[in-house]
Amino acid sequence: MLFIAGGANFPKAMPWEGGVKAFHSDISVYNKGLRKLKLITKSFSLPYPVAYAACCNTPNGILYAGGENEKGISDNVWLMLWDDKNKEILFKILPALPGPVSNAAATLIGNTVYIAGGETVTNTSSQFLAFDLCNIPAGWKKLADIPLPLSHTVMTAFSGKTGDKIFICGGRKKNSNGISDLYNNVFVYDVASNRWEEKKAMSYALSAGTGISYDANNILLFGGDKGIVFHKTETLIAAIKAENDPVKKQQLILEKNKLQSEHPGFSKEVLLYNIKNDSWKIIGTIPFETPVTTTAVQWKSRIIIPSGEIRAGVRSSKILSVKIQQKNK
Repeated sequence: MLFIAGGANFPKAMPWEGGVKAFHSDISVYNKGLRKLKLITKSFSLPYPVAYAACCNTPNGILYAGGENEKGISDNVWLMLWDDKNKEILFKILPALPGPVSNAAATLIGNTVYIAGGETVTNTSSQFLAFDLCNIPAGWKKLADIPLPLSHTVMTAFSGKTGDKIFICGGRKKNSNGISDLYNNVFVYDVASNRWEEKKAMSYALSAGTGISYDANNILLFGGDKGIVFHKTETLIAAIKAENDPVKKQQLILEKNKLQSEHPGFSKEVLLYNIKNDSWKIIGTIPFETPVTTTAVQWKSRIIIPSGEIRAGVRSSKILSVKIQQKNK
């Protein structure tokens, strides 16, 4: 089953036109047909609207943590389960995070969920947390901080002969001056030693993309925001706030609105990181508008990337799918 739940959009107008962000609680549930996804024609809903939560598959169900809605940022953690007999979705509330966080990342090794970074009410976090699904009363455990505070990162996990490892690729950090730092950094966490190590950086900064761990040696990253328009927009917003002359302020507003309305979209490149060689390369491009701020999931031989933001303020209803094929050696 594939679950696409919650999210946010601007249903009436773009944000620079005064549009208000709407948060949703709807859940679309898909079964895998012979050639395409089959939507189950029944209404499902989250306990309340939420977007930008950290989420991952677990042996017990789908865990989602934090996120936000019109009331603010959340620290709630939920487990979403499918009751196949009654065709219903069940929800179980789990111990809350140490504090509210949005746009964090989540992954799983064995029965332990890991959550990294994210945005708090006042800043960007460097926290790294673990939660043992087999010891729920113990709650969340704080581990060694990520070397950089970041949100909108891609986090993947590996278990192998060299032990359990977790990789973090890219991300960004909001600053008090309104101009974010964008990262091309790559870090690996060793579960046994509770230590981080920096690996070879990507050739450009990237945030809000999607990715998966592929086989025992590779990470695949899809799209993402290189931050060129994002930085220009942030710079204009900061200038607008600082400008006292009403004429100049209006000129800056018009410039910002034009920049956002003509947003070219996000990166379409597919990157591959080889763990053994500590190397990055571009292996292809996505032939569609590529979404950010969503989650890629692997479903057998396919990778699914549902919905997401395809340009400033614009959300997509599309579901992208790609099949992994091995070349003959």
